[in-house]
Amino acid sequence: MRQLFFSVIFLFILIQNVFGQEKESHLFQDPRRYIDTAVTYMNQEKYLEADKYFMVALDKITVLSADFCYYFGKNSYNLKYYSQSIDWLSKYLELKGSSGQYSDEVIALLDKSEKEFRANRATGTAGTIETNTKFFYQNTIKCSVDDHIICPVCKGDDIITTKDRLGENIYRACPYSTNGVLTCEQYNLLLQGKLKPKK
Repeated sequence: MRQLFFSVIFLFILIQNVFGQEKESHLFQDPRRYIDTAVTYMNQEKYLEADKYFMVALDKITVLSADFCYYFGKNSYNLKYYSQSIDWLSKYLELKGSSGQYSDEVIALLDKSEKEFRANRATGTAGTIETNTKFFYQNTIKCSVDDHIICPVCKGDDIITTKDRLGENIYRACPYSTNGVLTCEQYNLLLQGKLKPKK
């Protein structure tokens, strides 16, 4: 009887370990865990650690969320990976336009990233960061000569409206569109994070 009791206990422990490992393995594969960990590190200003987790998550995700683009772009900016930051912040605007939850901050960060990138390129200190292009070409479109597309950044208004700290509206011209539209070629460059702002 005693031997049967210990056998049942052993079997119970064995089953719990197997199911526990399966559950842990499943959670380990969930890219959201990596993204959450990356955001936690980013909020603690541990940007290099955050970048490692973002890169693992990027390999695991199959559907690109706008929030991921925002977080990864912001972390890249903090690491001074300006080209990578421009890519991902532009992707956020492509997905959300100027009315997304983080659009105002993204537009401001994008402006700073572009200025820093140009300044570094002018002084010859712009490094090249290999960015993961997994999601950057799936949404590009085939172009005809005269195709024009409504700019996803300003949504065709040619003006971007943001608010200052007092809640007052600030208006500025869209840095990408002409009369609220882009050529097809410009649109594809925007999707790839390669469209340079107007001078």
